[in-house]
Parts: sequence; structure tokens; C-alpha cells
Amino acid sequence: MVRALEQRGHPCILFLYDRNDDDVSRHEAVIRHHWPTMDAEIRSATQGMDGIDAVVASSWPTAHVIAARAHRSIHRFYFIQDFEPYFYPRGALYTLAENSYRFGFATIALGDMIGGVLKAELGLIPEATVPFGCDTDIYHLVQGQHGRHGRSGVVFYAKRSVDRRGYVIAKMALEEFHTLRPDQEIHVYGDKTSGWSIPVTNHGNLSPQQLNELYNQTVAGLAISFTNISLVPGELLAAGNVPVLNESPFSSEELQNPDVVWAPASPRRLAAALAGVVGATDLDERAQRIAQRPRTDWSQSQAAFADIVESHCTGNSGGG
Repeated sequence: MVRALEQRGHPCILFLYDRNDDDVSRHEAVIRHHWPTMDAEIRSATQGMDGIDAVVASSWPTAHVIAARAHRSIHRFYFIQDFEPYFYPRGALYTLAENSYRFGFATIALGDMIGGVLKAELGLIPEATVPFGCDTDIYHLVQGQHGRHGRSGVVFYAKRSVDRRGYVIAKMALEEFHTLRPDQEIHVYGDKTSGWSIPVTNHGNLSPQQLNELYNQTVAGLAISFTNISLVPGELLAAGNVPVLNESPFSSEELQNPDVVWAPASPRRLAAALAGVVGATDLDERAQRIAQRPRTDWSQSQAAFADIVESHCTGNSGGG
């Protein structure tokens, strides 16, 4: 989204906030490495947020920083990518996250799920919505990737500290899946796993290019989410891989695709769904069909996002 604004000629600044340390150099090195095409200046918010026309919060803690430090005369936006109170039990953090939606910022929702939840929980409606996209430049079908034996095995993104991604349920589901299909290799990337009762191949953190290769080698991917859908299902589909997802009104509202397999968030039911997917006889042909379906890439989201920011700021001089 930052790059989309830069491409339209708007100079941009990334504000980082740490109340205990305003040295952003360590973070800047990471940002420059992973987002080399983004030219934005990187600055600590503790040094002030002057000289800008607009500022965008990207999560509830950043919304609080903007409410406290950004002058009310500038255009203040909130790019809402999930209903973040659901990340916590009912309590202080839940309430602080919930309060961030009441600051009066111009709200831009990522995907259709956000609007329904904001209205149901708080009686609020986002001012605008941009589509949930997929990086189709990186995630795509690799012809000839599978060799003479074709696709095999399943893949899972492990995020043990993020409960909404269902690590415990996924672990039990994959252990059950192994009893059904012990011939199928189970690939885990992201967090390193331990204490499983079955053999798994731990890949750790992978680059996007390596991940696309893994998606192209495997048949199905287990992707659990109890709030807004993650990036993983769209990336699996782009690579011809079949996502097996937990039934959820949030995810199903956002991802309406005939190639997705839905199952109740029960280890046994998810395991059975995975077994059904890997048991098909037309794996490579199905992968071709899945990958060839049209899908939304991030360029559409970027254009919509930049249009919204520009329309709110019409009449201001300069960028920012």
C-alpha cells in the first residue's frame, strides 16, 4: 500500500514507535532488506509526526499512537486488516483494541469480513473496503515442478504463539491424518515444532520463493483461522494446492472459491478432509484447474487504497 502511494508521486514516511527506544536503525535494515522497492523514509514516532498531510494506522496499537501524537488537522486513516479485539480474551487488551475503532479516523477495511464484524460488534461501518489480494507474481503454478511422481504430501504453517491460527487443533488434526495416510509426508514451516507423536519435516522460515516451491510439491495445505482469513489460502490456490480450512463465517465470507475444502474445526474432521484431498486420482490435472482460475492480485487493492487516500486529501498541497 505504501508503494502504491509512492508510485503516484507521494513521498511517504514509515513511523515506528517504541516508547523505550527511538533508534530505528535496526528495524530499518530489516525493512530495506525485505521491501527493497519501497523508498519511504523511516522515522521514530517519538520524534514527532510533523510535516505530513495524512497518516495511516495499520493496527490497534498504532491507532493509539496516532490518537496521542498526530495533530488533528491532518487526515487520519485506519487500515483495518482484522477485528483485533478477537486476538485477546475479554479484558484490558480487548478493550484497548476495541476502543481504537472509536477514534473517528477514516476507516479502510481489508476484505468484506471487517465490515460485518464492526457493524455487529460496535454498530460501525467502514468508510471504504479494498479487496483481499494475493501475490500472484510469486505464488503461481511451476510447470514441471512435480517430476515423474507428481505431487505428494501436505503442508502447514505453524504459528504457535498466535492462537487464532489454531496451532493446537492443527497439530492434533495432522497427527490424526498420519494415522489415516502414513504414506503422506507432512511439511511444517514457520515456527519449529517439537513434541509431536508423528514424523514431520520442519522447514522453519522460508522465503516466499521457497514457499511457492513447497506449495507446488504438495497436494493440500491446512490453514486454520478464527478471525479474518490469512494470506495462506490464496497463495496455496495460486500454486495449484488445495486449502483445507476450518468452517468459519469470517473466512467463508471472504473466500468464496469452489476449490477450497471446508471442514468443522475438529481434528478428526480436518484430518478426514485432508485424507480425501490427497486420495484423489487427478492431482496434477486438478492443480492446473485450480491455478488457472482468475484471482485478485494486490495491484487492485493498492489502486483502491491509493484512490481512497487521495480522495480524502484532495485540496492539500504536496504529498505526505
